[in-house]
Amino acid sequence: MTASPDFTKVWKNTYTVHSYQVDIKGKATIATLCQLLQESAWQHAEHLGLGFSHLRRKNFIWVLARQLVRISSYPEWGDTIEVRTWPTGNDRVFCYRDFRISEPNGSTVAEASTSWFVIDLVARKPQKTALYYQLKLPEDVETVFPNRLNKLETLQSEDFTKSIRVSYGDLDMHKHVNNVRYIEWIMNCLPLEFMNTYFLKEIEINYMSEASYGDEIAVSYEKKGKSNFLHKIVRKSDNTEICRAKTDWASQGT
Repeated sequence: MTASPDFTKVWKNTYTVHSYQVDIKGKATIATLCQLLQESAWQHAEHLGLGFSHLRRKNFIWVLARQLVRISSYPEWGDTIEVRTWPTGNDRVFCYRDFRISEPNGSTVAEASTSWFVIDLVARKPQKTALYYQLKLPEDVETVFPNRLNKLETLQSEDFTKSIRVSYGDLDMHKHVNNVRYIEWIMNCLPLEFMNTYFLKEIEINYMSEASYGDEIAVSYEKKGKSNFLHKIVRKSDNTEICRAKTDWASQGT
């Protein structure tokens, strides 16, 4: 699977923020922003010959492993934003992709970096990139952050835990919990008073395992200082840690 020599190196999409994509303040949610990032990534991968339709011929699918999103400002209902995305490299197992969200005047709304791998749908095991990825990138490819994403630390204690039962609406087309749903679960665990007073500046996530229909899930956080949290999501039946994250917040007045 190799892209043609004249492939589009930086993919661009324009989106409008709709009423059903905003929170109680009328601003796009972090889940909305992540959904738009993934939509643009999917479109670019299809253009490169590395998309869902191409990998399915080998019985492969993409899996998001790690993600870091840093937000400068949140677009509001009715705003138009541009999402740019481009691949930044690969190694033996992982492929890397970065993003930038901008307003029409060019000012940056958010930047993000992601790490992906491909699994076989039957064996559910990661596949070597050499089996599907022959994309040649320029040597001076831009990255929005200086370093690759690493494994996050887990919680040492739990300040709050909420139980959730995976239902039909949580599932993606592969019948596992959609990765954006984990972000929504994390956000929904935080107190309303805190959410009204602070805004999310940065979220970093490790996706570590899968959750399926009917699973009972524990979503927990540990507060680390005034405006920082560690989060984890665990499947209760076998105590498997499915996801871990950290969030950094700023006061609305700063």
